[in-house]
Amino acid sequence: MIKVMIVDDEPKLREGLRSLIPWETLGYTVVATAANGLQALEKYHTFYPELIVADIRMPGMDGLEMISELRKEGSESHVLILSGHADFEYAKRAIGYRIDGYLLKPVDEDEMIVCLEQLHETIEQEQRFSDWNEDEPARNREALLRALLQPTSEEELEEENLSRHVNALGLEQGNYEVILMELRKTAGANDEDLQGIKTVMEQHFSNHPNASFFTLSQYLGILMKDPDQSTSKREELYKELSATIGQKGYDFIAVAGGVIPRPEMAAESLNAARELIRRSFFFKKGIISTDPSGFLMEKREEIEDAQETESRLLLAVETGSLSAIRPIVQTICTELISAGSDELRIKETFVRLLSTVLARLEPTYPEIRTYAAEHSPPIGELYQSYYLSDLQDQAVSFLEEIAGQMTSGRGNEIKKITEIINRRYNENLKLETLSELFCYNSAYLGKMFKNTTGEYFNTYVDKVRIEKAKEFLTQGMKVYEVAEKVGYMNPDYFNAKFRKYVGISPTSYRKSI
Repeated sequence: MIKVMIVDDEPKLREGLRSLIPWETLGYTVVATAANGLQALEKYHTFYPELIVADIRMPGMDGLEMISELRKEGSESHVLILSGHADFEYAKRAIGYRIDGYLLKPVDEDEMIVCLEQLHETIEQEQRFSDWNEDEPARNREALLRALLQPTSEEELEEENLSRHVNALGLEQGNYEVILMELRKTAGANDEDLQGIKTVMEQHFSNHPNASFFTLSQYLGILMKDPDQSTSKREELYKELSATIGQKGYDFIAVAGGVIPRPEMAAESLNAARELIRRSFFFKKGIISTDPSGFLMEKREEIEDAQETESRLLLAVETGSLSAIRPIVQTICTELISAGSDELRIKETFVRLLSTVLARLEPTYPEIRTYAAEHSPPIGELYQSYYLSDLQDQAVSFLEEIAGQMTSGRGNEIKKITEIINRRYNENLKLETLSELFCYNSAYLGKMFKNTTGEYFNTYVDKVRIEKAKEFLTQGMKVYEVAEKVGYMNPDYFNAKFRKYVGISPTSYRKSI
């Protein structure tokens, strides 16, 4: 049974969770409860639960502070967060502490059971990896490899002991490199296949004269002698690994830790590989290495205005321009990377972007309101994306689905453009941007607009803005406030435009009302 501790300052909720959830049936047993983080820390060191179900907001020490302390101690316990507050800031912090789920109070029993079932599979998988390491004789080949790759004391780090391991393993002197793999379970994967993957990998590489297979914590690995770092050989190895692992229902991340000049230094390649796995989100799929060509995107010295790029994305969705969405999403990713954003920051940005697009369009378009009632941004999928390319695909797919709902005005581009101007007159709308989205030459679209509306594009925008400005002046707003509200950042420029189209200054207009 998987040991569980429930942490919540509400006694009724603690006992409710203990009694309502069929823990034993799901393979769990509740070993302790606690009313706050301090109590939980004390009981953790008595019971060492594999799963902690904790409230965020508690007196004394809250749930996140408790998790932070446990992570500092090296605890690998799984955590389900409960909160009566749909607080995005708390959710962001919780994600940073490697939690396994974030559920809102009142807890939905069925939702929590599904979460527990999924966690049970993950915890069992980790236990299998641990069992593999425990069950094998201490002096067998794989144990020796682990001692070489991961020395656990200063004595083991001594050159003499490292050389002894190398000799016992029969490793010849020369160049070596660690290829490290982290398994990721996919939908439909069978836990029983996990042992099968290890067995097949062992058999496959036992016949390889220059490869030694090993398991290490949650990783599978290969210590390669005289590794061929050419692109073709890397691709060939990745296909080998995919054929073995993929057929068992698992995905994986594979990295190369870099070549070291002698086997005694294998731990350096392993440590570099672990660091690459941590940063694997930003690389192309395949055998990830320190080669910069594997990085998904190049940084830009000049970064476009983020607000303008996001505005272009909203325009692309609103105009139903499916072909424009992916390039803009890629531009946003490149800008985020260039600005030094980490994986979590990028995921947070896209969660906000998708939610904002839906929120901006929903009040205006009935078709979007219907769609939004049944669909929500794929927040979970975005946060669980292993690679930036996966996140892009998730975001593009959702945005294209929304764009596909935008039927009003389709086939009548000018009507669509005038609708957009009347709704978004305060934004920096450009004919060039709209022409790209509608796949027209900007000069040609400008002529179409003039022939249809009788006005040039910029003149039409100005007139819409001035009409809106008159409404706001009528409401008693100050001139500089009106200028900014209708899209003119310079009050003097607004004054000049207002005089041009109305004949008097904004101040005189307000007095004349």
